Amino acid sequence: MKRLISQGYQTVWQLIVGRRSSPLQRMHLAFLFFAALVGLASAVFNLALALTSPHHNGALLVFSSIVIWMWYRARWHGEARRMAWWLCLLTLFVILPLNWLFNQGMQGPTLMFFLMAAAYALGVMPHDGWQRRLVLMGFVVMPLLLLMLENANPHWIAPYSERVGQALDLGVSYLLNVAILIVIVSGHMVRIQREQQRSASYAAQLETLARLDSLTGLLNHGAFHAELQSRLPDIAKGKPYVLLSCDLDYFKHLNDTYGHPYGDEVIRTFAGLLRQTAEEAGGVAGRCGGEEFAVLLSTGLEQAKAFDRQLRVLCHDHCMRHGAIRFSSGLASAVPGETIPRWTERVDRALYMAKAAGRNRLATCDTSISPLNDWPSVT
Repeated sequence: MKRLISQGYQTVWQLIVGRRSSPLQRMHLAFLFFAALVGLASAVFNLALALTSPHHNGALLVFSSIVIWMWYRARWHGEARRMAWWLCLLTLFVILPLNWLFNQGMQGPTLMFFLMAAAYALGVMPHDGWQRRLVLMGFVVMPLLLLMLENANPHWIAPYSERVGQALDLGVSYLLNVAILIVIVSGHMVRIQREQQRSASYAAQLETLARLDSLTGLLNHGAFHAELQSRLPDIAKGKPYVLLSCDLDYFKHLNDTYGHPYGDEVIRTFAGLLRQTAEEAGGVAGRCGGEEFAVLLSTGLEQAKAFDRQLRVLCHDHCMRHGAIRFSSGLASAVPGETIPRWTERVDRALYMAKAAGRNRLATCDTSISPLNDWPSVT
């Protein structure tokens, strides 16, 4: 039973405000719909208790009909902003002044309705432009003018015939204004929640982008070193880690000979192959600057050497327009208690050894260099 009631409520609510409307449009549509109901309820209530003249009740019924038409145009024809503007004008300069004159002026509930209408206008009117300034100025000036008018001509306002009628009118009007206020505040709360979710999503995206290299999509220098730092507790417990540094061979020659766009293509291609190989091995890859890359592997030296060989095979198989990508590598295992700068220094020393020995080869900080003289040269 509760489920059926909930589904029925959701169906009616979606009929009123739509499925794909923004939070602002939903608040506007809900306000229009309930404003029409409030006008209708006020006319019936005033008529039943004979609180106001039949002409005023007729004006309320006309107002309700116009607002329902506005809701229809905003809901089904996408004219939410235009209808918000016309509703503010109609409420500010026609309905509420008439309600003031025919519904006991300052003794009646009109000031409460002015306040709710102003809260609505603040939410739906554009944040810049003359329309917003005009409407907000009107909600400040119009009640003051009506108060001055009533003070100068009190005989224009018909008083309540009895205190019971005044109490009922003010009590019901208060409840209606609370209902309107709930609609307005709920709409603003949904907007705030939606904006918070959007801000959190953008913040997460920015945080991710701040960690990635813009050209390759790999971790940038800072993010990769943060990854190294985060593994120090595991290293202290004896878990094996290996750091592999790769530097593209003769990259300046490629840039100078074939142009920087081709150089960027080489970097992106190598980064893609490096990411693929690292993900398969459960490692983390990053671009440490220029044509230099690094991989953190949770393996021993022999598995890291196999990783290097696999990467070279991929580079050879994905031969580019001007030859296969060739690179030199330096390798070093983590040592418990060693600092990150000391570890990377040993890796860099191994990389320099590989370059000094002729490039296109792997070296470690504590073993001999492994030549790869049978690989094709870059053309």
